[in-house]
Amino acid sequence: MDLLLKIADNNEINDIQNFFASYLNEKNSWIFSLEYLCPYWIKWAILRKQVIILKKNNKIVWALRFYPRKKEDIVSLYQFALSEEIRWKKLIKLMLKKTWYNIFETNCGISSNFNNYYKKTWWKLSKINKKCNIWKFVNIN
Repeated sequence: MDLLLKIADNNEINDIQNFFASYLNEKNSWIFSLEYLCPYWIKWAILRKQVIILKKNNKIVWALRFYPRKKEDIVSLYQFALSEEIRWKKLIKLMLKKTWYNIFETNCGISSNFNNYYKKTWWKLSKINKKCNIWKFVNIN
């Protein structure tokens, strides 16, 4: 099995947009903003080097879009998707540990079933607002 973890290249924009589109749609309960589905924002994140991908045998099997905040040492996770063949609950933790960042936050709609994923793993609920739960992960190397 040939695995490659890397920051996405500009020449992979279409492949990554298609990958996200095949796994994420407005029917996903955890998507509370259509911004997460916009190919334009995916493209600009790739151009800013804010997308990490995992390729298995030269095929994208995992992708994560993130945004390092300017005034805090926190990275917001905007979206991630995993192909069925590579889903296991510790994968994202392993991938985040491979980055150069230490604190991650992500939003999840209050009524989303995906909150169960965060509860069952190593994420901690840090805040609740009107629309979403805000989950935090601290990367301890």
